[in-house]
Parts: sequence; C-alpha cells; structure tokens
Amino acid sequence: MTPRDTDDGDAGEAAQPRSLALRVVDKFVVALFFAPVMLSALLLGGVRDWAWAPIAGLIGLVAVLVALGFGAGKGFEVGERERRPLLALIVCFIVFVAFALLQMSSLAPASGSAWLYAAALRILGNAHAAVPDIAVDAARNTLIKCVTCGLIFLMARAICRERDRARMLLMLLVASAVVSVAYGLIMQVTTHGCYVGTYVKKQGEYDLGSYCLMSGTFVNSNSFASYVGMAMVAAIALLLGSRDREPAGGYDGRPLQRLESLLTGSRMVWLAFFFFLLGGLLMSASRAGVAASVAGALVLALLLMRGRWRERPDLVRWFVVALVIALVFGVIAGGALLNKAVRAGDSSVRVAIWLTSLDAVGLSPWLGWGLGSFADVFTILQPASITQPNNLAHSTPLETLVELGVIGAIPAFAVVLLPWGICLQGAFRQEYRHRILPAAAFAIVAVPILHSMVDFSLQIPAVGYAVSALLGMGWAQAFGRAASTQRRR
Repeated sequence: MTPRDTDDGDAGEAAQPRSLALRVVDKFVVALFFAPVMLSALLLGGVRDWAWAPIAGLIGLVAVLVALGFGAGKGFEVGERERRPLLALIVCFIVFVAFALLQMSSLAPASGSAWLYAAALRILGNAHAAVPDIAVDAARNTLIKCVTCGLIFLMARAICRERDRARMLLMLLVASAVVSVAYGLIMQVTTHGCYVGTYVKKQGEYDLGSYCLMSGTFVNSNSFASYVGMAMVAAIALLLGSRDREPAGGYDGRPLQRLESLLTGSRMVWLAFFFFLLGGLLMSASRAGVAASVAGALVLALLLMRGRWRERPDLVRWFVVALVIALVFGVIAGGALLNKAVRAGDSSVRVAIWLTSLDAVGLSPWLGWGLGSFADVFTILQPASITQPNNLAHSTPLETLVELGVIGAIPAFAVVLLPWGICLQGAFRQEYRHRILPAAAFAIVAVPILHSMVDFSLQIPAVGYAVSALLGMGWAQAFGRAASTQRRR
C-alpha cells in the first residue's frame, strides 16, 4: 500500500462519521419543520396567542437552520423555468408586507380612518397621529402569522423536493386529522362535543343535555371540517399514489386478480383513514366544509385520470364506484346537514355581515382599514339587526378587501393564487407518477380556498400553516426536480 493510498483511506474513514452526523442533523431539522406545522391543529387550531406565537418563533428558528443548509440540501437552487414565477411571487409578498407596514405608519395618506383620530383628538384632547390602521397591535400579530406562512412555504419548497418527504407531509396531515377526529369522538361521548379542553363552545347556558357539533381539537366545527376535508383528500392521494402489486406472470384478464393487486396493505390503511375522516367530516355538519371537500376530491380524481380514461378502463369503474359511495354518504348525511341549515338561521345574519363589509370597503376602498382591523371596523358599522358581536367577515376575500383595500388585496391574493396555479400547471405537465403530488397539493388546498369564500378557515393558523406547506410542496414537485434527479441517477 502506497502512502497516497493510506492518506485517501484515512480521509474517507474520517469523512464517513461527519456525513452520518450531517444526515442525522438534516433529519432532525426536517422533523422540527414538520412538527409545528402539523401539531398546531391539535392546539385549538392555533387560534390562541399561547399556541401560534411559540409556533411562529419555532418556525423562525427552523428557517435559520434551513437557510444554513440543514435539511434542505440543494433545495434552494432555482431552475430556469422557475425563476420568473418565483421572482413574481417574492415581489408580491414584499409588496404585501410593505403595504401592511405602510398602513401602520403616519407616512400613509389620509384614509377612511382619519375621522376616528380627529374625533379622538376632539374628545380626549390627545390622539395618535392618523394612520390607516385602527388596530396596530392586531395588525402586527396578523402580519407575523403571514410572515410565518411565507417562511413555511419557502422551507417546504426546499425540503419537499424529495418525493419521500412530500409524501411524508401528506401522511402527517392525515395523521393529525385522525387524532383530531378521534379526540372529537371522545368529546362527543363525554361532553356531547361542547368542550375542547377547558374551552366551552356553546353560547349561553350549558347543561348535561346540551349537544354541540363535532369540532375535534378546533374551537369551530366549520374550521374543523375544512381541515378534515383537506386530510380526506390527502388520504385519497396516498391511496391512488400507492403502487400496484403486479403478479410475476402479469394479469390474465381476471377481474379478481386485478382487484387483489389493488388491495395492498397500504391502500387498505389509507382507505380506512378515508372513511374515518369522512365520518368526522359528516358529524361536523358543515355544509360548506362538506361541499368543498367533495369538490377537492372530485378535482383530484379528474386531474389524476386525465389521459387515462381509455388505457385504464378499470379506473373509470373505480371512479364510478367512488362516486356512488359519495352519493350514498351524501344522502345519509343530508338529513343532518339540512337540519343544521333549518335550525341555524344564520344565513340572513351572514348576508348582513357581508353587506356591512362592503360598506366598509366603500368608506376606504384604496388603503383599507388596516390588517387585522376587521373586528374594530365592524364594531363601528354593525347594524342594529345583529345583536351579537362579530369579529370576522365569514369570507376571507371580502375581509382582505376590508382590511387591505384594493391596492393591498391584489398582491395578497396573488401570494396564494400564484403557487396554487403552479401546482395545477404541474398536475398537467408531469407524467402520471410525477403528477400525483402537485395534483394532490392543488386539490387539497382547493378545500380551504373554496370554504373560505363563505367562511374563514384560511385565517385559522393551523389551516394556513398546512396550506403554506402544501403549496410549497406542490411548487417544488411541479417543476419536477426530484423526478429529474432520480432519472439522472
């Protein structure tokens, strides 16, 4: 053995432990990223300060580690096709943040809130300089949540380049929702679903005979339904993404043999989770949640079956069977949903809230009232027909218009819709085995986006964090880096 060979051998032996240590650190950082994103759903949906604030701090810490190269590898590289859309997305996010900061500054021109500060000066003899934002502390908290979502997107884009990690994100989403539904079932038996921890959901007097809609670990049944619907669509994606167990001699045309190959162990697990989550979704009795979840599942099925209707007639049969099952469950749950629609009597109230929100937009159309200021604006404009206080517009796009105005709402909408469109583009571009993940990201995110048209599920931190991670994963998989890397290997 020559001296040169000895040196090379020693260097190789010294490098091996370091490489192993780095792999361990990478896995730890990835786990630190996944944990707060998925566990926030188990902490009242992350809506309390004691829940979302520590999560935001932890996400910031993990972002620093990922920026240093831990867990992401070469995930921050930008390809030629990705350069322009990523630059557009970054510009939109910067403009959105800058506009939110401008609303808190006296440098902004006079807006609809100017008369409030003038009235305060006249009554109190002292007032803060007039700014568009009438609730700066709420704006600061909301902006921190938005920045946290931006960090989650960037980290998911880097971490979820690998298909195994992307699938892990879907698995953890399903697991988190399963735990939430299981907790909801326990609460239905013990407290009739009226408690989440020590928080009582029921308005008015509570007694042992009181019944409340299932909300799992969330404080609101509609947000719970949106999250469970996302997980249900994720379970379908994992179910359809599992590989067939093809016999050694190939198929001989017998349907039973084909059915046996489809019913693998992993598929049976995801199928069981799907029905479990479907049960929790129906028990929530959320009309919009059920409709959005069905729409998301249908979109996923259509995206994955594109171009395969003729070559795989068995998929058509499975699609028809799934559609029949969905209709049967819809008929079974229809009574509960219709009963809620009749008993709730909130349709007129919600319409009144929307009309009041439009009035608020008309009073300050360009600069808005400030990020996170909807509750204060509604207190000022609340009609006499609504006796209870309300702090949400029950429509995220409309509330965004109230708070940011037309100028700030445009980049805010683009920050969500641009990655969502990239996921859809990836679902159309990729081959079947590579289109599953971007298609899954698009369909899963469709659930809270559609639901937020008539509610506020996207504003729940747990849902917002999961959506940001899914959009980042779908973005990464849409450009096919993982697939191209595997082909080169």
